Amino acid sequence: MKCCSRVFHFIATRFPRKPVVYLFLFTVWFITLWCLSAGNPVPDDVPKIPHLDKLAHFTYFGIGGVFMAVVGLVLWPKLKQQRWRIFCWVVFFGAVIGRLDEYHQTFTPGRSGNDMGDWTADILGCSAGACLVLFIILPEVLRQKSKREKKES
Repeated sequence: MKCCSRVFHFIATRFPRKPVVYLFLFTVWFITLWCLSAGNPVPDDVPKIPHLDKLAHFTYFGIGGVFMAVVGLVLWPKLKQQRWRIFCWVVFFGAVIGRLDEYHQTFTPGRSGNDMGDWTADILGCSAGACLVLFIILPEVLRQKSKREKKES
């Protein structure tokens, strides 16, 4: 647990607090998603691993969920005590972005869009990323901050 505490302390003290940084990271994430969706799928000569695409969707949208949750926290700091509201908004926006991604893939030659499994993985990944930030990292960061404030006073 002490190792996790050090990681959370590092996160709390080193990461920028300006919303523009996280908005920029989210924008880069979204543009990269759009470009990946517009590209061709994996070549046929690569070994097929069942459901690897679902894991890729889950992981990528988990990263997006982290970015969206941090943007929500930085833009609305008063909602730190009502983290479930930010969580709901992140999951909603993640679901919408995932649905748009699946729809976008229907227009890309060689891609099959509207895959409910991929969309489900998108939503679950986004939810996992938001949970990581809002319900695991943030409480520890706030606990570390209150410890520092008690030591200083």
